[in-house]
Amino acid sequence: MVLPSAALSLARIKVTKMINFSKNSTSKALFVLTSAGVFASSQALAGVSLESDGGWSTDIYGSVPVFVVYTDNDDAEKGFRVQSGFNPANINFSVSAPEMESGITVSGHFQIDTHLQGSGVQNNGLFESRIANIKVSGDFGTLTFGKDFGVFNSSAIGDLSSQRGVGWLGGGADTANATGGRIGTGYVFANFNPQVKFTSKDYNGLSFKIAMINPEEPQDASVETDSPRLEAQVNYSMPIESGALSVWSGLFQQAVSVTGENAFDYDMQGYDIGANIELAGFGLTLNYTDTTGIGADGLYGGTIEDADVDATQWYVETYYTFGKYTVGASYGEGSQDAREADAESGLAAVGEVDNELSMLFVNYQMSPQFRLIGELQDYSSTVQDDYSAIVVGFQYDF
Repeated sequence: MVLPSAALSLARIKVTKMINFSKNSTSKALFVLTSAGVFASSQALAGVSLESDGGWSTDIYGSVPVFVVYTDNDDAEKGFRVQSGFNPANINFSVSAPEMESGITVSGHFQIDTHLQGSGVQNNGLFESRIANIKVSGDFGTLTFGKDFGVFNSSAIGDLSSQRGVGWLGGGADTANATGGRIGTGYVFANFNPQVKFTSKDYNGLSFKIAMINPEEPQDASVETDSPRLEAQVNYSMPIESGALSVWSGLFQQAVSVTGENAFDYDMQGYDIGANIELAGFGLTLNYTDTTGIGADGLYGGTIEDADVDATQWYVETYYTFGKYTVGASYGEGSQDAREADAESGLAAVGEVDNELSMLFVNYQMSPQFRLIGELQDYSSTVQDDYSAIVVGFQYDF
């Protein structure tokens, strides 16, 4: 990492304790490093920090998750794979300039991700950058400019079972690169997109985010998207006796104009509400999401056939933490209603869809940096082969 030339001779490397959250608090344990969507464990992580006497600082941190997955697919192949889970291996860089006299700090954030390939293709794992942004922070909060994690449903994605593990295998045994977590069986994926976002400071547990995000464009028609997707979320967290309570709610809206012979306009929009409570090691997380214009797959802008399609996503998860172990169970669904054909818009009829994913999981935090993961899955769907899976995982955080 290169610091300004005047500071090179002053730079020094030290190991610092970057994260130290309560092991039993999901509201704190599930968070997004650099507001980026790099989900980390509740354990303390050590990051490398480069500092200079001139006030510049650089932090480097990341994680390497690896999963061994055995799948038994109905009407399809059985498979054994060593692959990525919901999160790819990642390394993060954060570079902060000296604080201004006004109290404002400007910083740059980058994340580089590498995926293990799920199929038999050699050296074909996806290599990408999920984050590249500028942050301007002060007493007012934080403004983010650039590519970052989305806002809508971002707190719902903080479940323990899928974000620490594998979750939905969209391609069955040959699922390549990152897996789906609970996308389509519990929440809409917030994804990583260019955006302008404001994040408030914490007001005694209350905070909010609002963002203008690059619109998604369905690829099966000629479309125009002349306005951003608007996303917003409110979070509130409070300590309670022997635990903590967190609640959240969010919404989004994006207009899509289909051009050509069958021109028409439609909106993608939705809302969600969720909560997490922890008491004496026991935890419970609930989330419900309602959308229009997004199907049961839980992904933005897949096809114009999703126009006016109503869908829901929901899940419930319960878990217990004792010592270095966390054990739990999770169940969720993603479903959509049928919609009749629309000859004027050139839209075909859409049928009902229901996706269901049940998961049992266990985590063993062998050390603050190294975690072992076990996961059992049972997945059923009206549009994809049903399957069951056994997963053993390993994650190293630094």
